[in-house]
Amino acid sequence: MADKNQKNIIALNQELMRIASIVANNEKEAAFLIEETKKEALNAIIPIKSERRLLKLLAKQVEKLPSAGQYYPVQNKFLNGLRKVDKQGRLLLVLHYYKGYSIQKSARIIGYSEKEAKQMLMDALLQWTSSQTGADLQQLKQQLHKELAYIDVEEPPEVKRPFHIKRFASIITFLLVLLIGGAGSQALKAKAEVNPGIDIMELYKESIKQEEALDEVRAAIENAGYQDVYFSVDSNAEYAYLEIEGKDNEAKQEEIKSLVEAEMQKRNIDFFMETNFYIPEESPPMEEVEMDEETAISNEILEKINNQLSKKIMDKFEVNSNLFYPLFVSWSTDAWSIEIPEEIGKKQEAEDITQAILDEYKDDRKLFVEEYRYKDHEQTYTWGNVIEYINSALASSENYTFKALFADPDDGVMKFDVRLYLLKTDKDAEVIAREVKRSITRFLETSEIKEITEDNPYEIIVRDNKNQEIDTD
Repeated sequence: MADKNQKNIIALNQELMRIASIVANNEKEAAFLIEETKKEALNAIIPIKSERRLLKLLAKQVEKLPSAGQYYPVQNKFLNGLRKVDKQGRLLLVLHYYKGYSIQKSARIIGYSEKEAKQMLMDALLQWTSSQTGADLQQLKQQLHKELAYIDVEEPPEVKRPFHIKRFASIITFLLVLLIGGAGSQALKAKAEVNPGIDIMELYKESIKQEEALDEVRAAIENAGYQDVYFSVDSNAEYAYLEIEGKDNEAKQEEIKSLVEAEMQKRNIDFFMETNFYIPEESPPMEEVEMDEETAISNEILEKINNQLSKKIMDKFEVNSNLFYPLFVSWSTDAWSIEIPEEIGKKQEAEDITQAILDEYKDDRKLFVEEYRYKDHEQTYTWGNVIEYINSALASSENYTFKALFADPDDGVMKFDVRLYLLKTDKDAEVIAREVKRSITRFLETSEIKEITEDNPYEIIVRDNKNQEIDTD
């Protein structure tokens, strides 16, 4: 048991170090973030029971992070581009695109309203994508996920550091509470003692019930006539969040809180509720910036390319209204980049139309026309919530230490790549890997999930801490 506890401690330390190393500009800042977050966690009045609460503590340290010099460029151009974003924007990108939190949940973590977080994310994306010539947002998101997952961090030595010698017992207590806590986790543990693997369907059904209860509470708030009031929960942490916004609600805070508490009690939502009130600052009017000639002409060309391609090659392509428009056109000082669905089969025609427009403007920049599978994007959208349930179940399991889950469509097949904090040489590695694969398979083969995923094919690979595949046959 002690050996397992030590692995869990190392795993959580590594994730904190990994995120801090991206958010900070250099090693000194990263060390400050890690040390101060740990101090806050150990001194918390209410025990830390979820990763999200730990990330909230990290966000507080990012906000008050003192300047510790310029950032150190790294060999990886992608990460250097990310570091052009300010630290809070960087953390928001990591929370949303690496950890997979919704905008609403990410906003709660960094301590902003959902509206403010959306604006921050837009600003961060503009800074981030402007340094990535020829890359679309989907590619950047996937690359961010992979880059952070592959960042190597040193495992802390067992006895050499004074911090670990002096406060080892406290750290064990804190991290065990973080790993074990939560009613959902306890339910999964009890289930695992009877059946091999996790019952992900049980988590799925509980989540559906909880979402229905949350919708009812939100409807009660709306029916009472309150506006700019936001309610959400973190079931693993047994925490509820009530955000009240605007001057109109300032005198109504107590009555809103009483209403929500009563509605929670009716539905047996027995969580600690954190209430926040704020009045958003009015944004100053945006100043008109005079556009330089290159930008003005490039935007004119871009509009013409978009119109011509939409009319001549995209007009009969069936688009899922819930997804993005499938044509991407972008430019840089050196090149033009076009991306179209390969299902259309008109790459050469798209290239000819675009080149004719560039010739018309005597634009000699390079032209790149690429194809991508639109069906893969549709499949990602279809599988979205299913992947989230699997991810939550694995993260809350006490049978093994979960590292990351990658799920990407490849030629119509959804490929799951599960990473665990264990080594291929561990004597129980294959047993654990089979259990993980069996749990996911059992969930995906239920009639409820097949209906959601349209019974699309899938593959599951389980890897160890060094990204080596573990035999599950």
